[in-house]
Amino acid sequence: MRDQLFTLSLAAISRILVFRDRRNGSYDRVCSVPCRDDERLTIQSGGRILDAILVSAGDDAPAVLICHGIGEIVEYWGPTQRLLQVLGITSLVFDYSGYGRSTGLPTTAHCEEDAIAACKELTHRTSSPLFMLGFSLGTGISASVAARLPIDGLILCEGYTSLREAAASVGFAPWIAREVPDTWQTERCVSELSIPVLVMHSDADDLFPVSMAKRVAEACKGHGELMVIPGLSHNEPIFIPTKDYWGPVADWMHKHAQSLRATG
Repeated sequence: MRDQLFTLSLAAISRILVFRDRRNGSYDRVCSVPCRDDERLTIQSGGRILDAILVSAGDDAPAVLICHGIGEIVEYWGPTQRLLQVLGITSLVFDYSGYGRSTGLPTTAHCEEDAIAACKELTHRTSSPLFMLGFSLGTGISASVAARLPIDGLILCEGYTSLREAAASVGFAPWIAREVPDTWQTERCVSELSIPVLVMHSDADDLFPVSMAKRVAEACKGHGELMVIPGLSHNEPIFIPTKDYWGPVADWMHKHAQSLRATG
């Protein structure tokens, strides 16, 4: 019952936030960079079909798989994907089951299966160093599946320590937060990884405090790096993407990609 309620809540909150953005004009602004027809693709995940957009920066460019946030669909990432392309990074963003054009329901298991299926798709399309990036909700999903994937590094942007703590942080009553499934425990998951981890967080994030980011970075036990960016609200990195935020992310991927190529 708890998982069913979580699934319904995830689907409802996602649609409400997208509807809100359509009403207030944010959707039109953030989705103002359309993808080309040849950049849109579909991915099989179990018996479900996922909508995805792949923006290439060239055959030799490092590649990143993006697990987006709760109130987003792939179109939200158009400006950020174009900026990453300019910065020499290929990117693939996909919609979880039940999001946007993707079929099915956004259960915990489906979201993780979707990330794994999308990663498999990206590995078929590039032989370059491969990274995974989670944003907001996607930080928990990406951290949970990272150990099962052939990725060279993990990037966690504007994330949380665990889904239950995230629910409490955004203002849910304690008794409601306690009913959130005990899943997507980012802090614990990164402690079990050996790959490099970059934790990006704004000191003005209005959903998750920077103290959560510090705990996640510390849990990495020497293979994590924390970058604190000043002054940005939670969704501002994708609503108004800039080189101040995404430049360090791209530089981090290029640095580790260069190291991998040198050793291997």
